[in-house]
Amino acid sequence: MNLLAFDIGGTQIKYGIVSNAGEVLSATVVDTPKYAGGEAVIELLRELTRTMMSQHVIAGIAISTFGLVDAYSGLILGAAEAVEGYAGTSPKAALEKEFGLPVSIDNDVNCVALAEGWLGAAQGAAHYIAIAIGTGIGGGIVLNHQIYRGSRAAAGEWGYMKIAGVIWEDHASMRGLLAAANVKMQNQFANGREVFAAYDAQDPVVSAVVKDWFKLLATGIANLIYAFNPERVVIGGGISARGTAFLRELNMAINAELLPDFQGMTDIVLASAGNHAGMIGAVRNWLQSNKY
Repeated sequence: MNLLAFDIGGTQIKYGIVSNAGEVLSATVVDTPKYAGGEAVIELLRELTRTMMSQHVIAGIAISTFGLVDAYSGLILGAAEAVEGYAGTSPKAALEKEFGLPVSIDNDVNCVALAEGWLGAAQGAAHYIAIAIGTGIGGGIVLNHQIYRGSRAAAGEWGYMKIAGVIWEDHASMRGLLAAANVKMQNQFANGREVFAAYDAQDPVVSAVVKDWFKLLATGIANLIYAFNPERVVIGGGISARGTAFLRELNMAINAELLPDFQGMTDIVLASAGNHAGMIGAVRNWLQSNKY
């Protein structure tokens, strides 16, 4: 059985055919019509679905999308400012009406969390959280193998937490690291990779900035470990490309923030579901929603 999967971002839409075993059989990327508004996004989804249905037999449509999402009604509730008028639409309802197929939808980070539990770094874990570190910090919560969404689909928005008087994601994200490094180094860096290159070269000023960044990032993760007692914390985002060196430093920083009884209780792992995790997780959500 194959499904049509969409991963809708504020800049691009990734779509393709994914099997019910999570194998990505095809994947294509198009630009999100962000300046044309929410209805234009819906119309593009219709056009792409018509094209794919003319070429493939599909059992349903699985959607991962940015924004706060009511996974049951399919309504985009908010936090979707990247596309004007997207909040208030329902891609799920629109595609079900047009094509008569079962459609599922969820927030993109929730879908990534589901992909990690199905085929990635959280396989076998009943309780885990996924933390995406990029321009902000978002996440997904899985309890007893099920996504926990909260009463208004806003669970996992821990980037807005305040730690030591600052908003966590403003300072512990890659955006925050870059800003802090550029304050100290007269806007020398264009991206996080350049900051870490200076850190690896043992620049003393940058090393101090990165050390402070690790401490703030670790403090937030330690708080989440206290709150959820997960088996695993899956770290995703571009920073995970640093691999074992990053993981080692992060573990040391987290242990420094945890009480002794909590040290080693949770495994910190890097995301491994790959570049198509949004599509794969959307399919996992579809399978769960349709009781497969």
